Amino acid sequence: MVNFLPFQKTQGLINEIDEFLDKVSEACMVVEQTYLHYIDKGADQYLDEKMQQIFDIEARGDEIRRNVATVMYTQMLMPDTREDVLTLLDFLDNVLDDSTHLIASLCVSRPELPNEFRPTFRELTLEVVKASQYMVQAARAYFKEPYAVRDHVHKISFHETESTKIVLRLGKAIHDSSLPLEHKRFLVDVAVKLREIASHADDVGDRTAIFAVKRST
Repeated sequence: MVNFLPFQKTQGLINEIDEFLDKVSEACMVVEQTYLHYIDKGADQYLDEKMQQIFDIEARGDEIRRNVATVMYTQMLMPDTREDVLTLLDFLDNVLDDSTHLIASLCVSRPELPNEFRPTFRELTLEVVKASQYMVQAARAYFKEPYAVRDHVHKISFHETESTKIVLRLGKAIHDSSLPLEHKRFLVDVAVKLREIASHADDVGDRTAIFAVKRST
């Protein structure tokens, strides 16, 4: 295995980066839990519990990211790759923020989801979460197995494309339904915001691939 991390003596920093990636992965899982519950049982107190959980995850993620940045700058670690690492963490933090806003928006709007659209929303949720989790795997590979980044990025792109296809199909079905216009807009907005997580995961994947190539040259 390629020893990618040039700061072997800073085990604490390595552990913090690993924990940050854990928090991003946890956020993706909370999105999955929240949306699948909403699809199956509607908006209830469970959504409020998940909103508090994602707030806690985001807060810890922000704390870790700041700690990593402080250590890398004050101890002059990895001067040749520091900006790439911090940029990657910022991009991942944006996905963490997006996940928080997504769940908060759902908890506030609480649109009623007709039965006819539930299977497609479930399909969309699973594709988005797959893209997000492959994003985390790509980031882990960047630090430990840079040669494996490309494979994870390819999977991100696949699931992001699938999520786009589903949103287009779902949006058409919603607009063709007999629901009131405002209700249609709410549901389409929920679907689009969910798909944006996969789109941002794809952006992170592309950036990770570039950073991995830079490290191998």
